[in-house]
Amino acid sequence: MTNQTSPFAISNPLQSRIIDLISWRLNLPANHIHPYSRLREDLHLDAIDLMLLIAELESRFNTYLSKEEVEAIETVQDASFYLYKAAA
Repeated sequence: MTNQTSPFAISNPLQSRIIDLISWRLNLPANHIHPYSRLREDLHLDAIDLMLLIAELESRFNTYLSKEEVEAIETVQDASFYLYKAAA
């Protein structure tokens, strides 16, 4: 998903909510997290932390992502895309 064009603008409200949640969860200032921030490499999430974050996002947005969708999430923007798609 990372190399594909997304239907999201940088300032989309869902993405902002995701950034705020990640900021709170990781105790990082929100201005250090961007749509293109890579969850593993830039935000230093290991596999377990990533799964816990995705589970919390699914819970907060009352959605369910397939295993394939979860595996495709590499960036904050990817998470926004799949959560938006699942909520639609």
